[in-house]
Amino acid sequence: MSGKIQAVTLLPTPSRKLYIWQLTTHALALLVTLFAPLILLHKLLLLLLLAIYILYSQRQSQRTNRKHILKVRIEPDGRSRLTMGDGRRLIAKVRSDSVITPWLILLRFNLKQGRFPPTMVLFEDALPHEQMRQLRVLLKFGGINQEDG
Repeated sequence: MSGKIQAVTLLPTPSRKLYIWQLTTHALALLVTLFAPLILLHKLLLLLLLAIYILYSQRQSQRTNRKHILKVRIEPDGRSRLTMGDGRRLIAKVRSDSVITPWLILLRFNLKQGRFPPTMVLFEDALPHEQMRQLRVLLKFGGINQEDG
């Protein structure tokens, strides 16, 4: 094994833990709304907004969504190539404010085009264990934290 940090290509699979997390937060919001001491009209409006948001978040999490990142290749210096849900290929750079924990990685990207920066949420079950380890090493010891491009 060499001491050189290698580029990582990620092809995440749908995460069961992310799905459970989303389901739990929506269920808690539903319970809080139902048992909140509000008048009936306000409760109905909040429940309608919650239902709309649940539908929206389900559509956002689909792999066919154009904002969904299907594949990413990250170089040791943070330069990245993203393949989006609609087939677009984008050049980006991993931001230094990406979050790295043992159970969750939030990859934030800066696009060269300056549009809204995409974010990739990776629970530990979205990638094979070895690939997750390589990603953590790359994010921690690569040249990503030196500058934000």
